[in-house]
Amino acid sequence: MSLKSGAVGHAHTSDRRRQSTQKARLRALIAVTLIVLWILTALTGFLLYVAPAGPRSGGLIMFILTKAQWADVHFWLSIAASLVTIMHIVIDRKALTACVRFLTSVERKSMT
Repeated sequence: MSLKSGAVGHAHTSDRRRQSTQKARLRALIAVTLIVLWILTALTGFLLYVAPAGPRSGGLIMFILTKAQWADVHFWLSIAASLVTIMHIVIDRKALTACVRFLTSVERKSMT
């Protein structure tokens, strides 16, 4: 019996390790995707900010696309970045709540 319980315990431990590794990879992928999307959103926003303004500026070609097309790219990058941000918050909610608890408890202690 001890062999069976040991084998089951070992399999359970390896399953946990595999799940932990998969979760860590998912969290890393989401974090990298989030960083890339927000950087691209900021770059397209800056490009739109420095682009000339006026009634005929929508057809202005900058780096292959028109200003209006860059605005569309910026919009969809912002939507994607927002969705990935929500995923990031949902997946890392335990860490986020622990961090908020820590910061608020330190803040209370330093005020007294």
